[in-house]
Amino acid sequence: MEHFILVWNQIMSLGVFFGIIVSCVLLFTLFVPEYFFAKQIQLFVQKNILILGFFTSLVALVSSLTYSNIIGFPPCLLCWYARIFFYPQVFLFGMAIWKKDFRIIDYTLVLTIAGTLVSLYHVISENIGYSAFSCEASGPSCLIKYVNEYGFITIPVMGLIGFTVLLFLLIVAKRGSK
Repeated sequence: MEHFILVWNQIMSLGVFFGIIVSCVLLFTLFVPEYFFAKQIQLFVQKNILILGFFTSLVALVSSLTYSNIIGFPPCLLCWYARIFFYPQVFLFGMAIWKKDFRIIDYTLVLTIAGTLVSLYHVISENIGYSAFSCEASGPSCLIKYVNEYGFITIPVMGLIGFTVLLFLLIVAKRGSK
């Protein structure tokens, strides 16, 4: 199991680095939309937002369940809140793909913004060593770092990057539809 955890952490770390790169490219697209490269990215995201959103939320679901149900790291209260905002999106995007309904963006955007704020708070709490929530009363502490790769990649950081990627994808797609 120890070997699996090491390999899984490395895979997740690569995912975080990939997510940071994708976030930077999407930010470029948002801030400099007149460039040819930015226009091409915006068209791609706008056309494929349902699939991109589905796979982004599915990766978040699978990775969080792997950490809690296979590896055995119990989720804290803030992790549960983040899951509340991420998990339904797999089904929302799945249904939207099936029905070819792009109106889902508004609904998933609300969930994503809320999840991003929870994850951001979790990352800040973890780094300052204080949380206003009494996480220990309902389970494990929100301040425990079960994963700490490269000095900054923890489970809350993974969640934050996932939400950030999805948030930027949704904003780029929404901006492109106007």
